[in-house]
Amino acid sequence: MSNHLEWTQKAYYEAGGGDRVGLLALDDGHWAVVWAYADPHCSMQVLSFDPERAQEVFNTSRNGAEKREGLRYDSRQEWQGSSL
Repeated sequence: MSNHLEWTQKAYYEAGGGDRVGLLALDDGHWAVVWAYADPHCSMQVLSFDPERAQEVFNTSRNGAEKREGLRYDSRQEWQGSSL
């Protein structure tokens, strides 16, 4: 039996300023939101949540970025598959 856990990307956006944010599901039931901040911050942050809270945090972040600076990429429009 393997102890390997795998993440699946459920949604993704890139803000106008270059920050990238993903909504991830771990195969053990945990979900996470990951932020990859553009220059000048150049850092990453990952927060683990239950699935409902992760979707809420991701959507709040995406809506805020869309209002502040627009989105360069949004998985709701761009993915040829399922995305939240």
